[in-house]
This record gives sequence, C-alpha cells and structure tokens, in this order.
Amino acid sequence: MSLRLIALDCPACGSAMRGGSSDVIFFCSHCGSAALLGREALEAVPSTALLPAPGRHARIWKPAWVLEAAVTVASRQRAGGGRSDGWRGDRTFVVPAFALPLPDLVLLGRSLSQAAGSVGEVPREPIRGGTLAFEDAVTLARHLVVGDEVRKPDQLASVDVTVTEKTHRLAAIPFEDAGDGRLRCAITGVVVRPVTD
Repeated sequence: MSLRLIALDCPACGSAMRGGSSDVIFFCSHCGSAALLGREALEAVPSTALLPAPGRHARIWKPAWVLEAAVTVASRQRAGGGRSDGWRGDRTFVVPAFALPLPDLVLLGRSLSQAAGSVGEVPREPIRGGTLAFEDAVTLARHLVVGDEVRKPDQLASVDVTVTEKTHRLAAIPFEDAGDGRLRCAITGVVVRPVTD
C-alpha cells in the first residue's frame, strides 16, 4: 500500500486551502475558487455563491453542488395497473454538499432546487465541511425526482428515472445561526441540523 500526500494549495492562486479531515471539497478564502480532492491533486471546479433572500443575512457559508441535468421519467406504472405519461425536461438541482441527516438533506435539497435565487461572487470567508462527492449529488437529484413522482395523486407503483448531467459547479450557500447547533438557510428559511464529527 502506498501513501500519497496531496498539497491543499488552491489550483487558481496557490494559497493554502483548509478543511476538515473528511472534506473532499475546498473553497479558497483568498480568491474564492473551488476545488475537489482528486487522486493526484486538487482539481479546479467552477464555483459561485447563492445569495441570501432579501432581509436575510449570511453568517455561515456551506458548500453545495449545482447540477444542470436532463431528466427523463419513463415506464411510469400506477398501482393497480395502468400506465401514466412520463416526461422529459431540463432541471437544475442544488444539493447540499455537507453532512446532514438524510431527511434534512432531502428537505434542504428540494427547497433550494425550487428556489430561484440570485448568484454572486464566492465570499472570502471559511466555507468548510464539503463531504459529498459529485456522484452522490447526482444520486440525491434522482431521489428528489422519484420523491416528486411518488407525491403525485395517482398511486405510483414503479417508475424509471434517469438524470443525465449537463453541467455542474460548486456553490457557497448562506446560512444564519438558528441556535442549538441548527442552521437556517438564508435563501429558503429551512432549518437543518448539520452532523458533527
């Protein structure tokens, strides 16, 4: 077994990047660039920030994946027999990339994906805790589509969902301290409790 050390230097400006022991996503507090931990080095990933809703303020920033995807819902079978129409279209998903209990991850991912927020420059503040790999973000996006189909009133028995990535980037998403270890999303107002190490 060989051990490989990877320098956590920003691929864009060379500044040292910091993160936790489980982090795979890093944001540079000097230039705002984002990077993903690769096999050989940090790999630059396009990045942006999703800005707080009017009247809300960002006190804490956390990472998320923004995924532009083609979605196909096919072979939609209703309970008791019969088929219903599927659909095909493009969707944007915003998937939190930090450790959350699954119900909080789904709730926040669904609300962020439905919000039409403004984008801006990545803040030059610590953005840490990025533990969700891109492949897992795609899986959660598929889960969100299946959940939307299940909530339809026609008693779904089975469905085939395909989510095909078109583009992706990392985003800094703003939060307010909601007390007792909880965070309130400054875009949607959803309150979540991050998992701590």
